Amino acid sequence: IDILPLFANSIIALILMFNANFYVGLVGLCIVPIYFIITQQQAKKLSGWRRNLRGFREQKSQGIISIIDSITVIKSFNRENIEGKKQLDLQKSLTDNQMQTRKTSFIFDGLKSFIEQFGVVIIIILTSYLVLNGQMTIGAIMFHILLFNNVSAPIRQLHRIYDEMNDAMIYSESFFGILDANEEVESSGKYIPTELKGKFEIQNVDFSYPNGYKALKNINMTIQPNKITALVGLSGAGKSTIINLLDKFYQPNSGKILLDGINLEEYDTQYLRDNIGLVLQKNHIFNGTIEENIRYGNINATFDEIEDAAKRAYIHDQILDLPEQYQSKALLLSGGQQQRIAIARMFLKNPPIIFLDEPTASLDAIATEQIKNSIDAIKKNRTVIIISHSISQIIDSDYTYVMKQGEVVEHGVHEDVYKMSGTYKEIFDAMAKSLNIEKIAKTLDDDEEENY
Repeated sequence: IDILPLFANSIIALILMFNANFYVGLVGLCIVPIYFIITQQQAKKLSGWRRNLRGFREQKSQGIISIIDSITVIKSFNRENIEGKKQLDLQKSLTDNQMQTRKTSFIFDGLKSFIEQFGVVIIIILTSYLVLNGQMTIGAIMFHILLFNNVSAPIRQLHRIYDEMNDAMIYSESFFGILDANEEVESSGKYIPTELKGKFEIQNVDFSYPNGYKALKNINMTIQPNKITALVGLSGAGKSTIINLLDKFYQPNSGKILLDGINLEEYDTQYLRDNIGLVLQKNHIFNGTIEENIRYGNINATFDEIEDAAKRAYIHDQILDLPEQYQSKALLLSGGQQQRIAIARMFLKNPPIIFLDEPTASLDAIATEQIKNSIDAIKKNRTVIIISHSISQIIDSDYTYVMKQGEVVEHGVHEDVYKMSGTYKEIFDAMAKSLNIEKIAKTLDDDEEENY
């Protein structure tokens, strides 16, 4: 909004200077490119310091958020002084960088002021010479100085705007990087089928994260529609990465993923995610009421539908015990309760494809059994992929893929894979031992005998 008036003022002032005297106008015109060259060098010099400043500020913000999130751990280990020193060192580095930025700015701003004053001196000398020669009156000296100020002042403002724009562009580099990355994934396809069956075919897929870690190596899987497929493996095997690829959060480095025979990249991303329900080990709860968090699964849902979803997630009765019930703040709930809110959100969405990544990890034994019953009900006639360390949920699956270090090492139905005496058997036996099944069975047998 300021650029056009500033340009207009400078151009009109230059025209008047040339009209009054060609040589005086030439002095005013020469100042403009010199100003521009200095400003360009200033922006170039400051770009490195400003990028460092941006990095320090991001680190500071992230560090404060991290401290708040982990305050209990910090206090329990008495590490307040260590964390405080980290923040102090970061603040010192930030301050040093700010000082270097200010120092550089002052040097270049001073140089530009010198050039501007030098131009005024040249005009005074030139116009004085012309007055002595009788080519102009003495009042014309002030007239040309004022005209020169009407050239230099707008140019100075334009260069300030140019410098601020350079500063803003450096700070927005990360933002535009996120937008560009989002566009690469989101705009990859627009295909919308009339009916979604839910058959996934993963063919020779490799995937590496941006840090270079190769999470998946030559993965081949077939996820049958209307069936429950379990992904089993130790932490870091690549199970959650598979779900991230199927939900188009990432794209494979090589190979392809088909959904109902069509490449996943060709699908409209919004349509795809509208038809996929995702429950993670740790689900995000938004700052708002319980009703708003459950409604996130279906914005147009009625309150009765929200209540029904909460009942199916076995959280309805606990919500009614709260002072404000469904209008209570969701962030004040316990971890297990928040997990049930996320599951209720999925029930409300009611999608044909469901991805479950440790859905009952944060719940107690009774809640786990309740949620399992609800999940079992919603699994019917849907394509379900489940990642779990729960024996009961793995056994209930129609097909199992066993992963180790980013590769599929075994697959088949539960009984067949267990008889292979490989990775699956080791994991399954370890699960059974961790539950101390022998002692549980003995306790149940003793209880039955006493009742008998």
